[in-house]
Amino acid sequence: MHLGRLVLGAFLAVSLPASGARISTRIAHCPLDGAEARAYVQLSSNTLGGWDSDFAGYAVGGQWREYAITTCPQDYFTLYSEEFEAVRDEATLARLREVARQVRAEAPDPKVLETYDRYAIAARFYRALGRDEAFVGGLYLTASWIARDRAVGEYLGLEGPAAAREALRLGEAELAKELAPVDRKKVTYNLARVAERLGDPARRDRYLDAFAALPLDDAERAALARFRLMSGTVEPRFQDLAIAEYRAWLATPGRPPAEAARVTYLLADLLRRRGRPAEAAPLYRQVAADPASGDPIRELARTLLQGS
Repeated sequence: MHLGRLVLGAFLAVSLPASGARISTRIAHCPLDGAEARAYVQLSSNTLGGWDSDFAGYAVGGQWREYAITTCPQDYFTLYSEEFEAVRDEATLARLREVARQVRAEAPDPKVLETYDRYAIAARFYRALGRDEAFVGGLYLTASWIARDRAVGEYLGLEGPAAAREALRLGEAELAKELAPVDRKKVTYNLARVAERLGDPARRDRYLDAFAALPLDDAERAALARFRLMSGTVEPRFQDLAIAEYRAWLATPGRPPAEAARVTYLLADLLRRRGRPAEAAPLYRQVAADPASGDPIRELARTLLQGS
Protein backbone atom coordinates (compact mmCIF):
# COMPACT_ATOMS: atom_id res chain seq x y z
CA MET A 1 0.00 0.00 0.00
CA HIS A 2 1.53 3.32 -1.07
CA LEU A 3 0.86 6.20 1.28
CA GLY A 4 0.20 8.41 -1.72
CA ARG A 5 -3.05 6.56 -2.25
CA LEU A 6 -4.15 7.62 1.23
CA VAL A 7 -3.25 11.26 0.63
CA LEU A 8 -3.61 11.99 -3.05
CA GLY A 9 -6.06 9.41 -4.37
CA ALA A 10 -9.70 10.15 -5.07
CA PHE A 11 -11.52 9.82 -1.76
CA LEU A 12 -15.22 9.85 -2.52
CA ALA A 13 -16.52 6.29 -2.74
CA VAL A 14 -18.01 5.62 -6.14
CA SER A 15 -19.61 2.57 -7.67
CA LEU A 16 -18.04 1.94 -11.04
CA PRO A 17 -19.81 -0.02 -13.78
CA ALA A 18 -18.25 -3.14 -15.16
CA SER A 19 -16.04 -2.46 -18.13
CA GLY A 20 -17.48 -3.49 -21.46
CA ALA A 21 -14.29 -5.48 -22.06
CA ARG A 22 -15.04 -7.64 -19.04
CA ILE A 23 -18.65 -8.68 -19.60
CA SER A 24 -21.20 -9.19 -22.31
CA THR A 25 -24.95 -9.61 -22.19
CA ARG A 26 -27.32 -12.24 -23.49
CA ILE A 27 -31.05 -12.86 -23.43
CA ALA A 28 -32.05 -15.58 -20.98
CA HIS A 29 -35.43 -17.28 -20.91
CA CYS A 30 -37.15 -17.45 -17.55
CA PRO A 31 -37.86 -21.10 -16.76
CA LEU A 32 -41.10 -20.51 -14.85
CA ASP A 33 -43.01 -18.18 -17.15
CA GLY A 34 -40.99 -17.99 -20.39
CA ALA A 35 -40.31 -14.26 -20.11
CA GLU A 36 -37.03 -12.80 -21.29
CA ALA A 37 -34.39 -11.53 -18.89
CA ARG A 38 -31.01 -9.90 -19.39
CA ALA A 39 -28.11 -12.06 -18.22
CA TYR A 40 -24.41 -11.25 -18.12
CA VAL A 41 -21.42 -13.34 -19.16
CA GLN A 42 -17.99 -12.75 -17.67
CA LEU A 43 -15.31 -12.50 -20.35
CA SER A 44 -12.30 -11.55 -18.26
CA SER A 45 -11.35 -10.34 -14.82
CA ASN A 46 -8.46 -9.01 -12.77
CA THR A 47 -7.46 -8.92 -9.11
CA LEU A 48 -5.82 -5.49 -9.04
CA GLY A 49 -8.11 -4.28 -6.27
CA GLY A 50 -6.77 -6.78 -3.75
CA TRP A 51 -8.76 -8.90 -1.32
CA ASP A 52 -10.18 -8.85 2.20
CA SER A 53 -10.00 -11.30 5.09
CA ASP A 54 -13.44 -12.77 4.34
CA PHE A 55 -12.26 -13.64 0.80
CA ALA A 56 -13.93 -10.68 -0.89
CA GLY A 57 -11.87 -10.03 -4.01
CA TYR A 58 -11.75 -6.80 -6.01
CA ALA A 59 -11.24 -6.11 -9.69
CA VAL A 60 -10.64 -2.79 -11.41
CA GLY A 61 -13.52 -1.61 -13.55
CA GLY A 62 -16.40 -3.14 -11.61
CA GLN A 63 -17.10 -6.23 -9.55
CA TRP A 64 -18.48 -9.32 -11.27
CA ARG A 65 -20.68 -10.08 -8.24
CA GLU A 66 -22.86 -7.13 -9.30
CA TYR A 67 -23.74 -9.01 -12.50
CA ALA A 68 -23.44 -12.70 -11.63
CA ILE A 69 -27.12 -13.37 -10.93
CA THR A 70 -30.13 -12.99 -13.19
CA THR A 71 -33.63 -12.00 -12.10
CA CYS A 72 -36.80 -12.51 -14.10
CA PRO A 73 -38.78 -9.29 -14.61
CA GLN A 74 -42.19 -10.71 -13.64
CA ASP A 75 -41.87 -13.66 -11.26
CA TYR A 76 -38.55 -12.70 -9.56
CA PHE A 77 -36.95 -16.07 -10.29
CA THR A 78 -33.29 -15.43 -9.43
CA LEU A 79 -30.22 -17.66 -9.70
CA TYR A 80 -26.62 -17.45 -10.82
CA SER A 81 -26.75 -16.93 -14.56
CA GLU A 82 -24.97 -20.17 -15.44
CA GLU A 83 -27.64 -22.18 -13.58
CA PHE A 84 -30.58 -20.08 -14.64
CA GLU A 85 -31.96 -22.14 -17.50
CA ALA A 86 -31.15 -25.66 -16.33
CA VAL A 87 -33.86 -28.24 -17.09
CA ARG A 88 -35.79 -29.21 -13.95
CA ASP A 89 -38.51 -31.74 -13.25
CA GLU A 90 -42.11 -30.77 -12.57
CA ALA A 91 -41.88 -31.27 -8.81
CA THR A 92 -38.92 -28.91 -8.64
CA LEU A 93 -40.65 -26.36 -10.86
CA ALA A 94 -43.70 -26.48 -8.58
CA ARG A 95 -41.53 -25.65 -5.55
CA LEU A 96 -39.89 -22.80 -7.44
CA ARG A 97 -43.27 -21.41 -8.52
CA GLU A 98 -44.40 -21.36 -4.90
CA VAL A 99 -41.30 -19.44 -3.90
CA ALA A 100 -41.92 -17.05 -6.80
CA ARG A 101 -45.50 -16.52 -5.60
CA GLN A 102 -44.29 -15.68 -2.10
CA VAL A 103 -41.54 -13.36 -3.30
CA ARG A 104 -43.86 -11.60 -5.73
CA ALA A 105 -46.23 -10.82 -2.86
CA GLU A 106 -43.44 -9.19 -0.83
CA ALA A 107 -40.88 -7.64 -3.15
CA PRO A 108 -40.93 -4.27 -4.90
CA ASP A 109 -40.63 -3.79 -8.64
CA PRO A 110 -37.61 -5.86 -9.83
CA LYS A 111 -36.33 -2.77 -11.65
CA VAL A 112 -35.68 -1.01 -8.32
CA LEU A 113 -34.31 -3.99 -6.39
CA GLU A 114 -30.76 -3.49 -5.17
CA THR A 115 -28.33 -6.20 -6.19
CA TYR A 116 -27.78 -7.29 -2.60
CA ASP A 117 -31.53 -7.80 -2.18
CA ARG A 118 -31.59 -9.95 -5.30
CA TYR A 119 -29.00 -12.21 -3.65
CA ALA A 120 -31.40 -12.61 -0.73
CA ILE A 121 -34.11 -13.60 -3.20
CA ALA A 122 -31.72 -16.03 -4.86
CA ALA A 123 -31.15 -17.62 -1.45
CA ARG A 124 -34.86 -18.47 -1.26
CA PHE A 125 -34.86 -20.14 -4.66
CA TYR A 126 -31.64 -22.04 -3.96
CA ARG A 127 -33.08 -23.29 -0.69
CA ALA A 128 -36.03 -24.67 -2.66
CA LEU A 129 -33.51 -26.38 -4.93
CA GLY A 130 -32.03 -28.15 -1.91
CA ARG A 131 -28.76 -26.23 -1.58
CA ASP A 132 -27.27 -26.46 1.90
CA GLU A 133 -26.69 -23.74 4.48
CA ALA A 134 -23.05 -23.23 3.49
CA PHE A 135 -24.11 -22.38 -0.06
CA VAL A 136 -26.91 -20.09 1.12
CA GLY A 137 -24.52 -18.46 3.59
CA GLY A 138 -22.22 -17.74 0.69
CA LEU A 139 -25.01 -15.86 -1.08
CA TYR A 140 -25.56 -13.68 1.98
CA LEU A 141 -21.81 -13.17 2.33
CA THR A 142 -21.62 -12.00 -1.29
CA ALA A 143 -24.51 -9.61 -0.64
CA SER A 144 -22.52 -8.14 2.26
CA TRP A 145 -19.55 -7.62 -0.06
CA ILE A 146 -21.77 -5.68 -2.45
CA ALA A 147 -22.80 -3.37 0.38
CA ARG A 148 -19.09 -2.95 1.22
CA ASP A 149 -18.39 -2.15 -2.43
CA ARG A 150 -20.96 0.63 -2.26
CA ALA A 151 -19.35 1.99 0.91
CA VAL A 152 -15.68 2.02 -0.11
CA GLY A 153 -15.87 2.25 -3.89
CA GLU A 154 -12.85 1.18 -5.89
CA TYR A 155 -9.84 1.14 -3.57
CA LEU A 156 -6.80 -0.55 -5.04
CA GLY A 157 -4.04 -2.69 -3.66
CA LEU A 158 -5.13 -3.92 -0.22
CA GLU A 159 -3.82 -7.47 -0.23
CA GLY A 160 -5.45 -8.81 2.90
CA PRO A 161 -5.53 -7.77 6.56
CA ALA A 162 -1.78 -7.33 7.06
CA ALA A 163 -1.65 -4.78 4.23
CA ALA A 164 -4.73 -3.00 5.60
CA ARG A 165 -3.15 -2.74 9.05
CA GLU A 166 0.00 -1.29 7.55
CA ALA A 167 -2.01 1.25 5.58
CA LEU A 168 -3.78 2.32 8.77
CA ARG A 169 -0.44 2.68 10.57
CA LEU A 170 0.95 4.88 7.80
CA GLY A 171 -2.25 6.89 7.62
CA GLU A 172 -2.24 7.59 11.35
CA ALA A 173 1.32 8.90 11.04
CA GLU A 174 0.18 11.14 8.20
CA LEU A 175 -2.73 12.51 10.24
CA ALA A 176 -0.31 13.49 12.98
CA LYS A 177 1.33 15.94 10.58
CA GLU A 178 0.25 19.43 9.62
CA LEU A 179 -1.96 18.82 6.58
CA ALA A 180 -3.84 21.12 4.28
CA PRO A 181 -7.60 20.83 4.99
CA VAL A 182 -8.28 19.06 1.70
CA ASP A 183 -5.55 16.49 2.38
CA ARG A 184 -6.80 15.90 5.93
CA LYS A 185 -10.21 15.09 4.51
CA LYS A 186 -8.72 12.72 1.98
CA VAL A 187 -6.61 10.87 4.52
CA THR A 188 -9.41 10.62 7.07
CA TYR A 189 -11.95 9.33 4.57
CA ASN A 190 -9.52 6.86 3.04
CA LEU A 191 -8.62 5.53 6.47
CA ALA A 192 -12.33 4.84 7.05
CA ARG A 193 -12.37 2.93 3.77
CA VAL A 194 -9.33 0.85 4.79
CA ALA A 195 -10.81 0.14 8.24
CA GLU A 196 -14.03 -0.98 6.57
CA ARG A 197 -12.20 -3.42 4.35
CA LEU A 198 -10.14 -4.65 7.30
CA GLY A 199 -13.35 -5.28 9.23
CA ASP A 200 -12.72 -2.94 12.18
CA PRO A 201 -16.11 -1.25 12.69
CA ALA A 202 -15.14 0.78 15.76
CA ARG A 203 -12.11 2.27 14.02
CA ARG A 204 -14.09 2.87 10.82
CA ASP A 205 -16.73 4.80 12.71
CA ARG A 206 -14.11 6.92 14.49
CA TYR A 207 -12.70 7.97 11.14
CA LEU A 208 -16.15 8.66 9.75
CA ASP A 209 -16.99 10.79 12.80
CA ALA A 210 -13.75 12.70 12.32
CA PHE A 211 -14.54 13.20 8.64
CA ALA A 212 -18.06 14.40 9.50
CA ALA A 213 -16.58 17.05 11.81
CA LEU A 214 -14.64 18.63 8.92
CA PRO A 215 -16.14 21.20 6.52
CA LEU A 216 -17.88 19.12 3.83
CA ASP A 217 -19.56 19.95 0.56
CA ASP A 218 -22.78 18.33 -0.66
CA ALA A 219 -21.02 15.51 -2.53
CA GLU A 220 -18.92 14.67 0.51
CA ARG A 221 -21.95 14.63 2.79
CA ALA A 222 -23.74 12.32 0.36
CA ALA A 223 -20.74 9.98 0.24
CA LEU A 224 -20.61 9.95 4.04
CA ALA A 225 -24.32 9.15 4.30
CA ARG A 226 -23.99 6.30 1.78
CA PHE A 227 -20.94 4.94 3.57
CA ARG A 228 -22.73 4.91 6.92
CA LEU A 229 -25.86 3.30 5.52
CA MET A 230 -24.00 0.56 3.67
CA SER A 231 -21.44 -0.24 6.37
CA GLY A 232 -23.64 0.33 9.41
CA THR A 233 -26.99 -1.13 8.28
CA VAL A 234 -26.97 -3.07 5.01
CA GLU A 235 -23.70 -4.99 5.30
CA PRO A 236 -24.36 -6.11 8.92
CA ARG A 237 -27.82 -7.37 7.96
CA PHE A 238 -26.37 -9.79 5.44
CA GLN A 239 -23.45 -10.71 7.66
CA ASP A 240 -25.89 -11.77 10.38
CA LEU A 241 -27.81 -13.90 7.89
CA ALA A 242 -24.57 -15.56 6.78
CA ILE A 243 -23.58 -16.19 10.41
CA ALA A 244 -26.86 -18.01 11.05
CA GLU A 245 -26.45 -20.20 7.96
CA TYR A 246 -22.83 -21.09 8.72
CA ARG A 247 -23.68 -21.96 12.33
CA ALA A 248 -26.49 -24.22 11.13
CA TRP A 249 -24.24 -25.95 8.59
CA LEU A 250 -21.48 -26.57 11.13
CA ALA A 251 -23.98 -28.02 13.63
CA THR A 252 -24.37 -31.11 11.44
CA PRO A 253 -21.67 -33.71 12.22
CA GLY A 254 -19.58 -35.32 9.50
CA ARG A 255 -18.98 -32.31 7.30
CA PRO A 256 -15.94 -32.61 4.97
CA PRO A 257 -12.93 -31.43 7.02
CA ALA A 258 -11.54 -28.90 4.55
CA GLU A 259 -14.94 -27.31 3.93
CA ALA A 260 -15.72 -27.31 7.66
CA ALA A 261 -12.43 -25.49 8.29
CA ARG A 262 -13.23 -22.92 5.58
CA VAL A 263 -16.73 -22.27 6.94
CA THR A 264 -15.41 -22.07 10.51
CA TYR A 265 -12.89 -19.46 9.38
CA LEU A 266 -15.59 -17.44 7.61
CA LEU A 267 -17.82 -17.64 10.68
CA ALA A 268 -14.96 -16.37 12.84
CA ASP A 269 -14.25 -13.50 10.47
CA LEU A 270 -17.90 -12.50 10.25
CA LEU A 271 -18.15 -12.44 14.04
CA ARG A 272 -15.02 -10.28 14.22
CA ARG A 273 -16.41 -7.91 11.62
CA ARG A 274 -19.61 -7.65 13.63
CA GLY A 275 -17.62 -6.45 16.64
CA ARG A 276 -17.72 -9.80 18.49
CA PRO A 277 -14.00 -10.67 18.87
CA ALA A 278 -14.51 -12.83 21.97
CA GLU A 279 -16.69 -15.18 19.91
CA ALA A 280 -14.35 -15.07 16.92
CA ALA A 281 -11.09 -15.81 18.75
CA PRO A 282 -11.70 -19.49 19.69
CA LEU A 283 -12.84 -20.21 16.14
CA TYR A 284 -9.70 -18.61 14.72
CA ARG A 285 -7.63 -20.72 17.11
CA GLN A 286 -9.48 -23.83 16.00
CA VAL A 287 -8.76 -23.06 12.36
CA ALA A 288 -5.11 -22.19 13.06
CA ALA A 289 -4.60 -25.58 14.77
CA ASP A 290 -6.45 -27.65 12.16
CA PRO A 291 -4.25 -29.10 9.35
CA ALA A 292 -7.40 -29.47 7.23
CA SER A 293 -7.58 -25.69 7.02
CA GLY A 294 -4.62 -25.45 4.66
CA ASP A 295 -1.69 -23.13 5.14
CA PRO A 296 -3.18 -19.91 3.65
CA ILE A 297 -6.27 -19.98 5.88
CA ARG A 298 -4.27 -21.02 8.94
CA GLU A 299 -1.92 -18.07 8.39
CA LEU A 300 -4.87 -15.69 8.00
CA ALA A 301 -6.38 -16.98 11.24
CA ARG A 302 -3.07 -16.42 13.06
CA THR A 303 -2.75 -12.90 11.61
CA LEU A 304 -6.24 -11.96 12.75
CA LEU A 305 -5.74 -13.48 16.18
CA GLN A 306 -2.74 -11.22 16.67
CA GLY A 307 -4.95 -8.19 16.22
CA SER A 308 -7.82 -9.40 18.43
